[in-house]
Amino acid sequence: MSAAKESEAPTGSNIKRYVASGSRIPVNRTYAELSADEKAFVSSFYEKMGPGDEPPFPIEGLRPIYSAIAKVQQKLLVTGKLTLVASVDPTGTVTEVQVIESPSKAMTQAAASVVVLAKFKPALCANQPCKMEFPFNFAFAVR
Repeated sequence: MSAAKESEAPTGSNIKRYVASGSRIPVNRTYAELSADEKAFVSSFYEKMGPGDEPPFPIEGLRPIYSAIAKVQQKLLVTGKLTLVASVDPTGTVTEVQVIESPSKAMTQAAASVVVLAKFKPALCANQPCKMEFPFNFAFAVR
């Protein structure tokens, strides 16, 4: 997947590529349930977010996605980082999953399958549903 053209992405749809793994976002909350500080943290993943802009966010929160990927990790026992970027269309459907970094081909396939099946609250650009990306970062270690 290539970066969106400037004319196609007038808002914060370009994710800062240095967003690190680890999360301060509660996995058990929907976007509407996040505090103002947590929403600001999610918005900080993006290069620019204007008034009336919101990033996409998993409708059920992050827990179902994280739980599914944790089950895969329990079977694969891989170590390393997994960084994915989901392209979410204006209806909240994931249309593509870009893999930036992965510890294994099996993890890539499983995690991308989990993310592509997730339903999202669509992003808002100037208060209108729009296409935008959403990042996922995981760090796996075997104990």
